[in-house]
Amino acid sequence: MSRSAQSSIGFCASSGSAEASHRRGSHVGGCPGSRKEGTGMNADHRATRAGVDVCQVSKMYGAVSVLEDVSFTCPPGSVTGLLGPNGSGKSTVMRIMLGLAHADRGTVRYGGSAYRDIPHPARVVGAMIDPAAHHPGRSVAETLAAAAILADVPHARSREIIDALGLGAVRRRRFGALSLGMKQRVGLGIAFIGKPSSLIFDEPMNGLDIETSAWLRDALSQHAREGGVVLLSTHLLQELQGFADRLVVLSQGRVTYAGGVEQSGPDHALVKVAESERFRSCLERRGIEHSWDADSMRFRVRAHPLVIGQIFLDEAILVEELAWDRESIRDTYLRLTHGDHTAGSLA
Repeated sequence: MSRSAQSSIGFCASSGSAEASHRRGSHVGGCPGSRKEGTGMNADHRATRAGVDVCQVSKMYGAVSVLEDVSFTCPPGSVTGLLGPNGSGKSTVMRIMLGLAHADRGTVRYGGSAYRDIPHPARVVGAMIDPAAHHPGRSVAETLAAAAILADVPHARSREIIDALGLGAVRRRRFGALSLGMKQRVGLGIAFIGKPSSLIFDEPMNGLDIETSAWLRDALSQHAREGGVVLLSTHLLQELQGFADRLVVLSQGRVTYAGGVEQSGPDHALVKVAESERFRSCLERRGIEHSWDADSMRFRVRAHPLVIGQIFLDEAILVEELAWDRESIRDTYLRLTHGDHTAGSLA
Protein backbone atom coordinates (compact mmCIF):
# COMPACT_ATOMS: atom_id res chain seq x y z
CA MET A 1 0.00 0.00 0.00
CA SER A 2 1.50 3.30 -1.05
CA ARG A 3 1.66 6.20 1.36
CA SER A 4 0.52 8.38 -1.51
CA ALA A 5 -2.87 6.77 -1.05
CA GLN A 6 -3.51 9.43 1.59
CA SER A 7 -4.73 11.70 -1.18
CA SER A 8 -7.39 9.14 -2.07
CA ILE A 9 -8.76 9.18 1.45
CA GLY A 10 -9.53 12.90 1.40
CA PHE A 11 -10.39 15.08 4.35
CA CYS A 12 -12.92 17.74 5.22
CA ALA A 13 -10.71 20.05 7.22
CA SER A 14 -11.57 23.26 8.96
CA SER A 15 -10.90 26.57 7.28
CA GLY A 16 -8.01 28.82 8.27
CA SER A 17 -4.44 28.06 9.17
CA ALA A 18 -3.46 25.55 11.80
CA GLU A 19 -1.74 28.35 13.75
CA ALA A 20 -4.95 30.35 13.92
CA SER A 21 -6.83 27.20 14.87
CA HIS A 22 -4.50 26.62 17.83
CA ARG A 23 -5.15 30.17 18.98
CA ARG A 24 -8.90 29.60 18.83
CA GLY A 25 -8.58 26.43 20.92
CA SER A 26 -5.82 27.45 23.26
CA HIS A 27 -7.64 26.83 26.55
CA VAL A 28 -6.15 23.82 28.34
CA GLY A 29 -7.79 21.54 30.87
CA GLY A 30 -10.81 23.82 31.28
CA CYS A 31 -14.10 24.44 29.55
CA PRO A 32 -14.80 26.91 26.77
CA GLY A 33 -17.13 29.80 27.22
CA SER A 34 -20.85 29.31 26.78
CA ARG A 35 -21.92 28.83 23.20
CA LYS A 36 -25.26 28.66 21.55
CA GLU A 37 -25.98 25.12 20.46
CA GLY A 38 -26.86 24.54 16.84
CA THR A 39 -29.11 22.06 15.08
CA GLY A 40 -29.80 21.24 11.47
CA MET A 41 -27.38 22.07 8.66
CA ASN A 42 -25.85 24.94 10.63
CA ALA A 43 -24.68 22.45 13.23
CA ASP A 44 -23.13 20.29 10.50
CA HIS A 45 -21.29 23.28 9.05
CA ARG A 46 -20.14 24.68 12.37
CA ALA A 47 -18.91 21.32 13.65
CA THR A 48 -16.60 20.90 10.65
CA ARG A 49 -14.87 24.21 11.34
CA ALA A 50 -13.91 23.95 15.02
CA GLY A 51 -12.34 21.70 17.58
CA VAL A 52 -13.73 19.33 20.16
CA ASP A 53 -14.47 20.47 23.72
CA VAL A 54 -14.98 18.01 26.58
CA CYS A 55 -16.25 19.89 29.63
CA GLN A 56 -16.57 18.55 33.20
CA VAL A 57 -17.69 15.08 32.13
CA SER A 58 -18.46 12.68 34.99
CA LYS A 59 -19.74 9.10 34.84
CA MET A 60 -20.60 6.47 37.42
CA TYR A 61 -21.47 2.80 36.99
CA GLY A 62 -23.43 1.98 40.12
CA ALA A 63 -21.35 3.15 43.05
CA VAL A 64 -18.11 3.21 41.05
CA SER A 65 -16.88 6.56 39.74
CA VAL A 66 -15.34 6.03 36.28
CA LEU A 67 -14.85 9.66 35.24
CA GLU A 68 -14.75 12.74 37.43
CA ASP A 69 -14.89 16.27 35.99
CA VAL A 70 -12.92 15.36 32.87
CA SER A 71 -12.19 18.44 30.76
CA PHE A 72 -9.91 18.90 27.77
CA THR A 73 -9.85 20.51 24.34
CA CYS A 74 -8.73 19.14 20.97
CA PRO A 75 -8.16 22.25 18.83
CA PRO A 76 -8.18 22.18 15.02
CA GLY A 77 -4.84 21.35 13.49
CA SER A 78 -3.76 19.09 16.35
CA VAL A 79 -3.00 15.44 17.12
CA THR A 80 -3.91 14.67 20.73
CA GLY A 81 -2.79 11.50 22.48
CA LEU A 82 -5.15 10.19 25.17
CA LEU A 83 -3.08 8.23 27.70
CA GLY A 84 -3.77 6.33 30.89
CA PRO A 85 -3.49 2.91 32.52
CA ASN A 86 -6.10 0.21 31.94
CA GLY A 87 -9.26 1.23 33.76
CA SER A 88 -8.43 4.95 33.80
CA GLY A 89 -11.52 5.85 31.74
CA LYS A 90 -10.09 6.36 28.23
CA SER A 91 -12.60 4.17 26.39
CA THR A 92 -15.48 5.48 28.48
CA VAL A 93 -14.77 9.11 27.64
CA MET A 94 -14.47 8.21 23.94
CA ARG A 95 -17.81 6.38 24.04
CA ILE A 96 -19.41 9.43 25.66
CA MET A 97 -17.90 11.66 22.97
CA LEU A 98 -19.56 9.48 20.32
CA GLY A 99 -22.97 9.20 22.00
CA LEU A 100 -22.46 5.50 22.81
CA ALA A 101 -22.71 6.20 26.54
CA HIS A 102 -24.36 8.99 28.49
CA ALA A 103 -22.49 11.22 30.91
CA ASP A 104 -24.05 11.78 34.31
CA ARG A 105 -22.78 15.34 34.12
CA GLY A 106 -20.88 17.50 31.63
CA THR A 107 -20.93 18.13 27.90
CA VAL A 108 -19.07 17.29 24.68
CA ARG A 109 -19.24 19.78 21.83
CA TYR A 110 -18.09 19.71 18.23
CA GLY A 111 -17.88 23.35 17.19
CA GLY A 112 -20.50 24.14 19.82
CA SER A 113 -22.86 21.33 18.76
CA ALA A 114 -23.64 18.12 20.62
CA TYR A 115 -23.00 14.92 18.67
CA ARG A 116 -26.72 14.06 18.64
CA ASP A 117 -27.54 17.43 17.01
CA ILE A 118 -25.24 16.95 14.01
CA PRO A 119 -27.40 15.89 11.03
CA HIS A 120 -24.65 13.91 9.27
CA PRO A 121 -22.27 12.84 12.07
CA ALA A 122 -20.10 10.63 9.84
CA ARG A 123 -19.17 13.74 7.83
CA VAL A 124 -18.04 15.48 11.02
CA VAL A 125 -16.66 12.71 13.24
CA GLY A 126 -14.93 9.52 12.11
CA ALA A 127 -14.27 6.95 14.81
CA MET A 128 -12.92 3.49 15.47
CA ILE A 129 -13.57 2.17 18.97
CA ASP A 130 -13.94 -1.58 18.36
CA PRO A 131 -12.60 -2.78 14.99
CA ALA A 132 -14.34 -6.16 15.39
CA ALA A 133 -17.82 -4.67 15.83
CA HIS A 134 -19.11 -5.53 12.34
CA HIS A 135 -21.25 -8.33 10.94
CA PRO A 136 -18.93 -11.35 10.54
CA GLY A 137 -20.87 -12.70 7.53
CA ARG A 138 -20.60 -9.63 5.34
CA SER A 139 -17.75 -9.20 2.91
CA VAL A 140 -15.31 -6.32 3.22
CA ALA A 141 -16.92 -4.63 0.20
CA GLU A 142 -20.41 -5.04 1.69
CA THR A 143 -19.26 -3.71 5.08
CA LEU A 144 -17.81 -0.55 3.53
CA ALA A 145 -20.77 -0.14 1.18
CA ALA A 146 -23.13 -0.25 4.18
CA ALA A 147 -20.98 2.36 5.92
CA ALA A 148 -21.22 4.60 2.83
CA ILE A 149 -25.02 4.31 2.90
CA LEU A 150 -25.17 5.17 6.61
CA ALA A 151 -22.82 8.13 6.04
CA ASP A 152 -24.97 9.28 3.10
CA VAL A 153 -22.02 9.39 0.71
CA PRO A 154 -21.79 7.93 -2.84
CA HIS A 155 -21.12 4.19 -3.18
CA ALA A 156 -17.95 5.05 -5.12
CA ARG A 157 -16.48 6.32 -1.88
CA SER A 158 -16.32 2.76 -0.50
CA ARG A 159 -14.31 1.68 -3.55
CA GLU A 160 -11.90 4.58 -2.99
CA ILE A 161 -11.38 3.40 0.59
CA ILE A 162 -10.74 -0.19 -0.54
CA ASP A 163 -8.07 0.99 -2.96
CA ALA A 164 -6.47 3.46 -0.55
CA LEU A 165 -6.15 0.91 2.28
CA GLY A 166 -4.98 -1.98 0.13
CA LEU A 167 -8.11 -4.07 0.74
CA GLY A 168 -8.65 -5.08 -2.88
CA ALA A 169 -7.30 -8.60 -2.38
CA VAL A 170 -9.76 -9.30 0.45
CA ARG A 171 -12.75 -7.27 -0.74
CA ARG A 172 -14.88 -10.44 -1.15
CA ARG A 173 -13.68 -12.10 2.05
CA ARG A 174 -16.07 -12.25 4.97
CA PHE A 175 -15.26 -9.82 7.74
CA GLY A 176 -15.23 -12.56 10.38
CA ALA A 177 -12.45 -14.39 8.50
CA LEU A 178 -10.08 -11.42 8.45
CA SER A 179 -6.92 -11.12 10.52
CA LEU A 180 -6.78 -8.52 13.30
CA GLY A 181 -4.69 -6.21 11.11
CA MET A 182 -7.17 -6.40 8.21
CA LYS A 183 -10.09 -5.75 10.57
CA GLN A 184 -8.19 -2.68 11.78
CA ARG A 185 -7.86 -1.48 8.18
CA VAL A 186 -11.60 -1.91 7.56
CA GLY A 187 -12.35 -0.01 10.77
CA LEU A 188 -10.05 2.80 9.69
CA GLY A 189 -11.76 2.89 6.29
CA ILE A 190 -15.17 3.28 7.91
CA ALA A 191 -13.84 6.13 10.04
CA PHE A 192 -12.54 7.94 6.94
CA ILE A 193 -15.51 7.24 4.69
CA GLY A 194 -17.40 10.47 5.36
CA LYS A 195 -14.29 12.68 5.00
CA PRO A 196 -14.79 13.92 8.57
CA SER A 197 -13.03 16.87 10.18
CA SER A 198 -12.55 15.08 13.52
CA LEU A 199 -11.08 11.60 13.99
CA ILE A 200 -11.36 9.59 17.22
CA PHE A 201 -9.45 6.31 17.45
CA ASP A 202 -9.08 3.85 20.31
CA GLU A 203 -5.82 1.89 19.93
CA PRO A 204 -5.64 2.30 16.12
CA MET A 205 -2.15 0.80 15.80
CA ASN A 206 -3.08 -2.61 17.23
CA GLY A 207 -2.40 -5.39 14.76
CA LEU A 208 -1.14 -3.12 11.98
CA ASP A 209 2.00 -4.04 10.07
CA ILE A 210 4.90 -1.61 9.87
CA GLU A 211 3.85 -0.20 6.48
CA THR A 212 0.24 0.41 7.48
CA SER A 213 1.31 1.97 10.80
CA ALA A 214 3.59 4.38 8.94
CA TRP A 215 0.79 5.17 6.47
CA LEU A 216 -1.64 5.87 9.31
CA ARG A 217 0.78 8.22 11.10
CA ASP A 218 1.35 10.11 7.86
CA ALA A 219 -2.37 10.27 7.09
CA LEU A 220 -3.28 11.56 10.55
CA SER A 221 -0.45 14.11 10.48
CA GLN A 222 -1.68 15.33 7.10
CA HIS A 223 -5.23 15.54 8.46
CA ALA A 224 -4.03 17.77 11.31
CA ARG A 225 -1.91 19.93 8.97
CA GLU A 226 -5.05 20.59 6.93
CA GLY A 227 -6.83 21.84 10.06
CA GLY A 228 -8.51 18.63 11.19
CA VAL A 229 -8.73 17.20 14.70
CA VAL A 230 -7.19 13.87 15.74
CA LEU A 231 -7.70 12.20 19.12
CA LEU A 232 -6.26 8.74 19.67
CA SER A 233 -5.58 6.52 22.64
CA THR A 234 -2.71 4.07 22.60
CA HIS A 235 -0.48 2.01 24.85
CA LEU A 236 2.28 2.17 22.24
CA LEU A 237 3.85 5.34 23.59
CA GLN A 238 6.70 5.25 21.09
CA GLU A 239 4.10 5.72 18.35
CA LEU A 240 3.19 9.12 19.80
CA GLN A 241 6.73 10.46 20.19
CA GLY A 242 7.35 13.02 17.46
CA PHE A 243 3.79 12.53 16.20
CA ALA A 244 1.35 13.92 18.78
CA ASP A 245 1.59 17.60 19.69
CA ARG A 246 -0.85 17.47 22.62
CA LEU A 247 -1.45 15.05 25.50
CA VAL A 248 -4.37 14.25 27.78
CA VAL A 249 -3.39 11.94 30.64
CA LEU A 250 -6.09 10.18 32.66
CA SER A 251 -5.42 8.57 36.03
CA GLN A 252 -8.21 6.94 38.05
CA GLY A 253 -10.85 8.79 36.04
CA ARG A 254 -9.33 12.25 36.42
CA VAL A 255 -7.26 14.41 34.11
CA THR A 256 -3.75 14.77 35.49
CA TYR A 257 -2.45 16.68 32.48
CA ALA A 258 -3.96 18.32 29.38
CA GLY A 259 -1.86 20.47 27.09
CA GLY A 260 1.03 20.61 24.70
CA VAL A 261 3.66 17.89 24.59
CA GLU A 262 6.44 20.45 24.96
CA GLN A 263 4.84 21.72 28.21
CA SER A 264 4.17 18.31 29.75
CA GLY A 265 7.30 17.95 31.83
CA PRO A 266 10.52 19.54 32.94
CA ASP A 267 13.28 20.02 30.39
CA HIS A 268 16.93 19.92 31.35
CA ALA A 269 20.29 20.32 29.73
CA LEU A 270 22.98 17.74 30.30
CA VAL A 271 26.35 19.42 30.78
CA LYS A 272 29.88 18.07 31.11
CA VAL A 273 32.66 20.55 31.80
CA ALA A 274 36.35 20.40 32.68
CA GLU A 275 35.92 22.61 35.77
CA SER A 276 32.93 21.19 37.60
CA GLU A 277 33.22 23.18 40.81
CA ARG A 278 33.62 26.52 39.04
CA PHE A 279 30.61 25.75 36.83
CA ARG A 280 28.57 24.77 39.92
CA SER A 281 29.50 28.07 41.55
CA CYS A 282 28.39 29.99 38.45
CA LEU A 283 25.00 28.24 38.47
CA GLU A 284 24.48 28.90 42.18
CA ARG A 285 25.30 32.62 41.81
CA ARG A 286 22.66 32.89 39.10
CA GLY A 287 20.08 30.87 41.03
CA ILE A 288 19.78 28.22 38.30
CA GLU A 289 18.39 24.87 39.44
CA HIS A 290 20.79 22.01 38.88
CA SER A 291 21.89 18.60 40.11
CA TRP A 292 24.98 16.43 39.77
CA ASP A 293 24.86 12.90 38.37
CA ALA A 294 27.89 11.12 39.76
CA ASP A 295 27.41 8.08 37.51
CA SER A 296 27.56 10.00 34.24
CA MET A 297 29.75 12.82 35.61
CA ARG A 298 27.33 15.39 34.21
CA PHE A 299 25.21 18.24 35.50
CA ARG A 300 21.45 18.31 34.91
CA VAL A 301 20.67 22.00 34.53
CA ARG A 302 17.14 23.46 34.44
CA ALA A 303 17.93 26.09 31.82
CA HIS A 304 17.90 26.43 28.06
CA PRO A 305 21.18 25.52 26.31
CA LEU A 306 21.46 29.10 25.02
CA VAL A 307 21.49 30.38 28.60
CA ILE A 308 24.12 27.84 29.54
CA GLY A 309 26.18 28.70 26.47
CA GLN A 310 26.20 32.33 27.57
CA ILE A 311 27.59 31.25 30.96
CA PHE A 312 30.41 29.39 29.21
CA LEU A 313 31.18 32.51 27.20
CA ASP A 314 31.00 34.93 30.12
CA GLU A 315 33.04 32.75 32.50
CA ALA A 316 35.46 31.28 29.93
CA ILE A 317 34.55 27.72 30.92
CA LEU A 318 35.59 24.89 28.62
CA VAL A 319 32.58 22.75 27.75
CA GLU A 320 32.98 19.07 26.88
CA GLU A 321 29.32 18.26 26.28
CA LEU A 322 26.01 20.15 26.13
CA ALA A 323 22.79 18.35 25.22
CA TRP A 324 19.09 19.15 25.54
CA ASP A 325 17.33 16.47 27.61
CA ARG A 326 13.58 16.79 27.03
CA GLU A 327 11.25 14.47 28.93
CA SER A 328 9.86 11.72 26.68
CA ILE A 329 6.15 10.94 26.43
CA ARG A 330 6.86 7.65 28.20
CA ASP A 331 8.52 9.40 31.14
CA THR A 332 5.69 11.95 31.31
CA TYR A 333 3.15 9.14 31.36
CA LEU A 334 4.94 7.25 34.12
CA ARG A 335 5.35 10.40 36.21
CA LEU A 336 1.68 11.40 35.91
CA THR A 337 0.24 7.93 36.53
CA HIS A 338 2.75 6.70 39.11
CA GLY A 339 1.13 4.54 41.75
CA ASP A 340 -2.04 3.64 39.81
CA HIS A 341 -0.95 0.02 39.60
CA THR A 342 1.83 -1.34 41.74
CA ALA A 343 3.18 -4.74 40.78
CA GLY A 344 3.41 -7.27 43.55
CA SER A 345 5.51 -10.39 43.89
CA LEU A 346 4.50 -13.48 41.94
CA ALA A 347 6.59 -15.74 44.20
